[in-house]
Amino acid sequence: MDTECSSHEISSSTEKTNVVEVESVVQSWMVDYFFATLCRHFKARSGPEFHKALKIFEALVDELECSHRSGHHSQRTICCLLARVIDGEHLDVHYDRVTQITPLMSALPIWESLKEASNKDLHAKIKTLLIVQSVAVCVKKGNSKLAKETLQWLEKETEIPEKLQGKLTAIVSKKDAYDPLLMNLTFNQLLENIDMFLDAVNLERSSVFLLEAASKVVEARHERLEKTLSEQDRSERIPSSSESIQTEENEAQVDQLVLNMRLKRKLFSKQTHDPWKPETAKKTRTTSKRTSICKVSRRSSSPSELQSDVSVTSKIRRKWTVIEDRKLKAGVKKHGEGNWRIILNDFEFDNRTGVNLKDRWRTLKSKGEDF
Repeated sequence: MDTECSSHEISSSTEKTNVVEVESVVQSWMVDYFFATLCRHFKARSGPEFHKALKIFEALVDELECSHRSGHHSQRTICCLLARVIDGEHLDVHYDRVTQITPLMSALPIWESLKEASNKDLHAKIKTLLIVQSVAVCVKKGNSKLAKETLQWLEKETEIPEKLQGKLTAIVSKKDAYDPLLMNLTFNQLLENIDMFLDAVNLERSSVFLLEAASKVVEARHERLEKTLSEQDRSERIPSSSESIQTEENEAQVDQLVLNMRLKRKLFSKQTHDPWKPETAKKTRTTSKRTSICKVSRRSSSPSELQSDVSVTSKIRRKWTVIEDRKLKAGVKKHGEGNWRIILNDFEFDNRTGVNLKDRWRTLKSKGEDF
């Protein structure tokens, strides 16, 4: 016990330097691990899990930046891009103080800053998809005013080929969510191309140590469990193999590493002035300032507020719009009458259910609508 205590005593500047270096390595491993986790959640299209991991990633990177030991600038920038794209279809989510700037609009300058990290063709394709989908999301949501403002913003802030600009202008003017351009350059294609970017980007520096260590712990537990069950079938005896002892030692070392990480996380700042936390324009309290386009700050309503909004609007019977009727007709034409759930998943309806689609279709047929 005395030996263990003395091993933790720091009595010289050299030892202090070593402790700082060791902590830096551990934190770097953790940042790399959560970066890989964020990429995995993005590819799985798991928004909630992505944003949970993002909070931890932010805390770790900010801690390293405060101590001037951050070497994860590219990873942070990529995560800024992923956060905005995964929220790309949610117009109520904002990463900028100007609420008219949608997540995909905010993603454009970040993608431009990653130009050197991807090949020329892939970069140009993703940029085109970001431009098209910035407008398309607004049109599909029936927000023609925001679509027009988005196009005007794009014309000022980024270079758009003249031909593409003309097509987008016509789409916004006609409010046509089913234009061939939008059907050929979809949001899913944007996600898939960013997946390709994540696969191609150089991730050699991303440590897999934590995953390997955790895998050894799990394997050791399974081996011990299998051995225990086998021995119980024969007779009750105490395991004495050197392999079992080595397994327990490995597990103890990794468990201690995890414990140290948990203790380290408790040292992170718990200030309420958190620029990464979703905010709402309706709140009266002071909001934090965004100092860089590479902040992953969300300025949307909190989950509880969003839930309450949905519950209130679901109780109010809303009139069907012309755009929704067109989507319903297109869905029935494509998938057939009765396949309401498939149509609901294929076309975007704002807070509609399969029953709503069925009732509206019956109403259209009774009116003798031209299909």
